[in-house]
Amino acid sequence: MDKIFPCAKFFADGRTAAGIMALLMQLTLVLWPFAARWATQAHERQRIERLLDELSEANIPTIDPYARAPRKKFRQMAL
Repeated sequence: MDKIFPCAKFFADGRTAAGIMALLMQLTLVLWPFAARWATQAHERQRIERLLDELSEANIPTIDPYARAPRKKFRQMAL
C-alpha cells in the first residue's frame, strides 16, 4: 500500500504535512518513486522503534543490583 499510495500512509499516521508533500510528489509522477520510498522508510522506522520499545520493556530488571550496594566508608588518616 505504501508503494501505490504513499500519501495514505502519512495521513493514516496523522502526519498531514508529510501526507500533503507526498501527494504533491505523486501528482508529478516523476517523484512518485521517491514518495513511495519515503513512505516505506517511515513504515520501517515505526516498526523498528516499536520492536525496540518492546525489547526495552521486556528487559527492565526487576531489582536494581546497585540499589543495595554497601557504601564504602573511608577514614582519614592524620599523619
